Amino acid sequence: MRDYMTALQRRFHICSERSEELKREARAAYDTLHDTLGREQQKLLLRLIDAEISYRDEEKLDAFFSGFKLADGIRQELGKPYSYEGEDEQQAREAFRRAHGEEDQH
Repeated sequence: MRDYMTALQRRFHICSERSEELKREARAAYDTLHDTLGREQQKLLLRLIDAEISYRDEEKLDAFFSGFKLADGIRQELGKPYSYEGEDEQQAREAFRRAHGEEDQH
């Protein structure tokens, strides 16, 4: 189940511009700090960064799990099944119609 949820999380992950900016800032700070440290401190910094990345990955997956469970609970309350395949097909039809100048027939 965990592998399935990880794959779903990767499929729907959206990386914002702000997230990319923060990643660049963190990398610049890391590079600056790394250059000022001795060998042993550099190893300690790498262990700290690795632990932080692992923690964030777990938190991100946990948040996705929670959101998925919430969405599934809402879906169950509404009683209507949802299919991503149907959504993908609909989006493909709409894109085809737009590309060929046809109007949407809803």
